[in-house]
Amino acid sequence: MGASPEKVLPVLIDDLERAAEELGKKKQEYQGLSREYRRFYSKDLREEMAALREEITLMSRGIDESLYENLRELLLIKRYFPDLYAMLLDDKAIGKLVRGKDWLLVRKEEKKEDAERALRELKAQRAQLREARKFIAKWPRSAIDAKSITATWPALKGALEGEPEKEDALDAIRKKERDIVRRGWLILLNESMIAAPLGKIAGKIDKLRSEEEAKRAGVEASRGKGSVKEYEALRDYEKAKKERERMERIARHLLLANPGFVEKMKKAPKQPSRPVFMPGRAGKANKPGVGKILDSIVVRKINETVWLKEMKTKLGIPD
Repeated sequence: MGASPEKVLPVLIDDLERAAEELGKKKQEYQGLSREYRRFYSKDLREEMAALREEITLMSRGIDESLYENLRELLLIKRYFPDLYAMLLDDKAIGKLVRGKDWLLVRKEEKKEDAERALRELKAQRAQLREARKFIAKWPRSAIDAKSITATWPALKGALEGEPEKEDALDAIRKKERDIVRRGWLILLNESMIAAPLGKIAGKIDKLRSEEEAKRAGVEASRGKGSVKEYEALRDYEKAKKERERMERIARHLLLANPGFVEKMKKAPKQPSRPVFMPGRAGKANKPGVGKILDSIVVRKINETVWLKEMKTKLGIPD
């Protein structure tokens, strides 16, 4: 972890190759069990399939974390070895996971005023889409006149053409909204902007941690009061725990996607005025927020020249 940037060698491609092989085997095994189950409808097979699904989920989550932790290296693979990157995208086992990070690789730092202006524009476009969706949902005919719709709501230009069916038009709006949300997150990931969403997420995590503790106490209190009450209490606790873990993963991924911000926060002096997501900066009065998550992240620096040379050696490409 303490190695200088010059000594940090390529690691992601080895991880992905190993993961593709292992996850691919698990998925093939699951397909085999699924075929058997369709023939015999065995309870044992169903339970084995459920256990294997959980294993596949955990493996996929581990690969996802590795991709987030090594986004910089994934970007370099895409930049210098496009054919290799295309193979990763097309891989049956891990391709979907890699494609899920592709949009993060286009992010560029912007000046705060430029980022704020772009975010305002996106918010205005989302407002247009909400209005257009409500209007189209009440449209009495099955076909929509795209020309008049896009004239009223310019945010839909390029998304609607001709006379699409109402459901197709609504689907196009949903796709446009997803695109705008993604573009919005690319803006919020700027060092000058990320503190705001992290602060909100920190508040949610603190609330979820409190709820989880209350549900845990409920499990203890339910013991000996009947299997139904115990089951309901345990179910509520597991649900609260799962939601807290999900929100913490989101916070971790946001931080991993912005290593510059992480480094800046780690170097910041201890001050009582530190925001709530900072780790232990304001003493007992300060909520934990995502501080523990921030402390757990080690920014992996890469010397691009050294990395490229090592990758060529690893792939057998003449320098």
